[in-house]
Amino acid sequence: MWQERENSSVGYNEEMFGEPSSPVQQEPEQEPPRPRAAAGDAQALLARQLAPGERLLWSGSPKKLHGPRGAGKLFAVFFLGFACFWELMALQTLTAGAGVFGIVFPLFGIPFILVGIKLLFPQVGGPKPEEIVYAVTDQRVLVVTRGRVSSWELDSVQGVEKRYYPDGTGDLILSNGQVETYYRNGHTHHRNITMEFSGLADVDAAEAALRSR
Repeated sequence: MWQERENSSVGYNEEMFGEPSSPVQQEPEQEPPRPRAAAGDAQALLARQLAPGERLLWSGSPKKLHGPRGAGKLFAVFFLGFACFWELMALQTLTAGAGVFGIVFPLFGIPFILVGIKLLFPQVGGPKPEEIVYAVTDQRVLVVTRGRVSSWELDSVQGVEKRYYPDGTGDLILSNGQVETYYRNGHTHHRNITMEFSGLADVDAAEAALRSR
C-alpha cells in the first residue's frame, strides 16, 4: 500500500513513455525601433529614411545659403524698393491726418515689404543650414529639411548642373526631365522641375558620389 502511494506521487514525465519533449518556441527577433527624430534633427531623420540594404554614398549640409542671382536678384531689389516707397508714401498720409485711410494704407504695405525681403534674402525666416541635409545613396537622392523629406530615384535623374560662387561654395541642380506649367500675368510659362543641393562646401564631391552609383 505504501508502494502504491509512492507511485501515485510521481508526476507525469514524457520520458517515462518515450515521447520526445516539444521544442521551446523562440520568438522571432524584432528589429530595434529606429530613434524618433525631432523636426529639426535632419541627420536623425535622414537615417530613418534609409531602406534595408540601401547604402549611403554621400551626405552634407549647406555651408552658406545664397540669395537670387541675375534677373531674379534684380526683380527682388525692384520689388523691395517699390514696397518701401509705397510704405513711405503711406506713412506720410498718416502724419497728414488722413483718417481711416491713413491707418489702413501703411498696414497694407507691410506684407509687400516682407515678401520683398524674403525674395532678396531667402534664408530669412527659412531653415538654418544645420536643419538641412542632402544625401546620395546607391538608390536615391534625398533632401531633408525641417521634418520634410523629398527623394528621387537615381534612374529618374536626367540632368546635372553645377553652379560655383566666389567664396568656394557651389550648388548642384538635378533635373528629371519633367516640366511644370504655371500662369503669371495672363501668360503661360514652363519651367523644369529640379532638386537643388544649395551652398555646398564641396559640390564636386556630391557630383562624384552621384555618378559613382
